[in-house]
Amino acid sequence: MAEVYRSAHAAATATHRSARAAEGGAPGAEVYRSAHAAVSRAAAENERGELLRRAGRPAEAAECFARALAMLDGVIDADPGTHSAILNNLALSAHERGELALAKRYLVRSLEVGPLVGDPVGRAITYDNLGVVEVELARVTGGPPQPHLNEAEAHFAAAERLFRSVLPEALDDYLRSVLNRADAAGLRGDSGRVDRLTRHAAELAAHPSVGPDNAIEAVTMRGAFLHRRRGHPRAAVELLTARLPALLPECAAERSAAALAVLLAAAAATGDPALVDDVSARMSELGSRARAAGSAARR
Repeated sequence: MAEVYRSAHAAATATHRSARAAEGGAPGAEVYRSAHAAVSRAAAENERGELLRRAGRPAEAAECFARALAMLDGVIDADPGTHSAILNNLALSAHERGELALAKRYLVRSLEVGPLVGDPVGRAITYDNLGVVEVELARVTGGPPQPHLNEAEAHFAAAERLFRSVLPEALDDYLRSVLNRADAAGLRGDSGRVDRLTRHAAELAAHPSVGPDNAIEAVTMRGAFLHRRRGHPRAAVELLTARLPALLPECAAERSAAALAVLLAAAAATGDPALVDDVSARMSELGSRARAAGSAARR
C-alpha cells in the first residue's frame, strides 16, 4: 500500500499551530485548549508510530496508532486531517498483518472523516489503497472475485480523477496507482486494458520526477507483458535494454533481479546468446552482492 506521510505531517503541523493559537484567554479558551491539546497529543503519537514503523517496529507502531485514535474519542470537531491520517496508518498496519477486512474498514472511515481536507493527493492515495485491498481480497476470497474487482475499479477511478486534478504534482504516486490498476486488469484477464495501462506506465516512468523503484517496476511489467502476453520478445528487449542501465544502480536488489529475469527470458526468446550471457552475469553479480550484504548484516 502507498503511504500517506505528507498529509499526516501536514495535519500534525496545522494542529500544533491551532493549539498554540488557542493559548489566548478568550471566552471558552479552556475548552478550546483542552480539545486542541487532545488533538495535538494524538498527532504526536501518530508521528511517533510512523517513526517506529519506518524503523522496522510494526507492533509498537500499531500500538501508537491505536492510542492516537483513542485520544480523539469524545473530541468534538477533531481536526479531520489528523483523524484521517491516523486511520490511514491503522489501515496500513492492518494490511501489513494480512487483516484485509480491517484495513478496508479503516480506509473507508478515513474517507468519511476527512471529506473537507484540502489534500487531493492524500485522498487519491487512500482510494488507491482501497483498490489494492479489494484486489487482494479478490485473490484470497472463497467466493467469486468479480465483486471485489468491481469495487477496486471504482476506487482506482476515483483515485485517477483526483491525481489528474493536480498533475504533474504527485506523478510518482499516480504511476503507482496505474501499476496497481494494471495488476487488477490482469487478474480480470483483460489483456487489452493491461496493454493500455502498462504502455501508459512505461511512458510515465520516463519522467524525471518518478522514483527509480516505481520506474523499474513499470518497465518490468511492460516488458513482461510484451513478451509473455503479446509474443513480442524483441520489443521487450528493446524497452528493457534502453531503460535498465540508468535504473538498476538506483533500485532495490529484488526489483533489479525481477527486471533482469524478464530481460533474460526475452533475450533467450530472441536467440541472442551474447545478451543472455551478459544478463546472466549481471544477475550472478547481483546475487553475490545480496549474499555478501546478508552475511555482513548477520555478523
